[in-house]
Amino acid sequence: MTFLSEVIEEYGDIVSVDLVGMPFVLINHPADVDHILKRHQRNYDRGGPTYTMARAMFGNGLFMAARPGWLRQRRLLQPAFHRPRIAAFGELMSDTIDSTLNSWQQVSARGANLDVRAEMSRLTLRVVVRALFAMDPADAMTRRFTEAVATATRELSAYLRFPLVPLAVPTPGHRRFHGALRVLDEVTYEIIRRHREDGHDRGSLLAMMMHARDADTGEGMTDAELRDEVFAMLFAGHETTASTLTWVWYLIGRHPAVEQRLRAEIDQVLGGCRPTMDVLPKLEYTRRVIEETLRLYPPAWQIFRKAAEDDEIGGYPIPAGTNVLWCSYHMHRHREFWDDPERFDPDRFTERDSGNENPTGYYPFGAGPRLCIGNTFAMAEMQLAIAMILQRHRLVPIADKTIEPSALLTLGAARPLVVRLEPPAGS
Repeated sequence: MTFLSEVIEEYGDIVSVDLVGMPFVLINHPADVDHILKRHQRNYDRGGPTYTMARAMFGNGLFMAARPGWLRQRRLLQPAFHRPRIAAFGELMSDTIDSTLNSWQQVSARGANLDVRAEMSRLTLRVVVRALFAMDPADAMTRRFTEAVATATRELSAYLRFPLVPLAVPTPGHRRFHGALRVLDEVTYEIIRRHREDGHDRGSLLAMMMHARDADTGEGMTDAELRDEVFAMLFAGHETTASTLTWVWYLIGRHPAVEQRLRAEIDQVLGGCRPTMDVLPKLEYTRRVIEETLRLYPPAWQIFRKAAEDDEIGGYPIPAGTNVLWCSYHMHRHREFWDDPERFDPDRFTERDSGNENPTGYYPFGAGPRLCIGNTFAMAEMQLAIAMILQRHRLVPIADKTIEPSALLTLGAARPLVVRLEPPAGS
């Protein structure tokens, strides 16, 4: 990211760059991103080397899909992410968070410390697996599945940190990665088989996807298509949410006044009760903290598109086949759109385009027709997690050091955020 920052600083908001020996057009102005994602979105599809590599590993789920198949997939999946359906997952999310907090009690009793990133990853993975399959986290198949996801994510992140040896070369780490993918394939197809045999709508995302039908043809999704959607939701879902929550705790730890306001809101709205989905709109400041965290540390930090036909952006020609790139991390700091952009200030979202999920210059979930389908699910999960954790704990960093971002699968932290657990003030 330092390289991109230096390029933008020296050459401005649109420039040709070579990345890993391939030409890209780097853009950094929201008007140009709106051009691609909204006004001329039909001309810019998900393509290029990054998507080619990702599809080879994870399939062609909605997150990876290109036209023309993308629109059919979106229409099939959209009902599963309508607000009433998401509301049905509220208890599942809260139960999973509660279980995690119960396990923290043992950590607290021992006086041990917590690695926040590892804990948030475990929490969000359990939430997404339960939502996908409606299976008990203690089930042996579920445990095998979550362990494989954790291994695949860890090894892929290690590869992206030093992508010198192709994944096809059987190094120990690459073998672990491909072995984990084989486990995920095996377990996913087995769960699909079980769902098809009993034929019941278990209320899981998988069941909803299996019962979805194309409005034009009446056809449902094949097992292979379901497998790809499961993989897309796993890797595009839990990692992004875990990354955001990690940065939330980092920023809260460095801004005591923000933590005090969060606690005051949580106490006033919840009165010591467990939060439910219907009270989340009242946790306004909690949401603004998440929104500001997503501005400073957007998990989907780098986005690619490929031009299908000749075009023009900002007065510059964009020939057909051009790979276009932008970095939300830098765009969310564009001084034309953000005052004092490096400052953590949740209140900037009080006045900024109230009620607009895509204010100008802000793209944590994308924009236009391909706005992330899971954004409502993710926001609800994060609000619940923050509220429930702050009801029972203070997460106190053991070192007051700046943590730099690390640009891997998502915008992670360059070093662990380690905290000790303390009871809330006054408890």
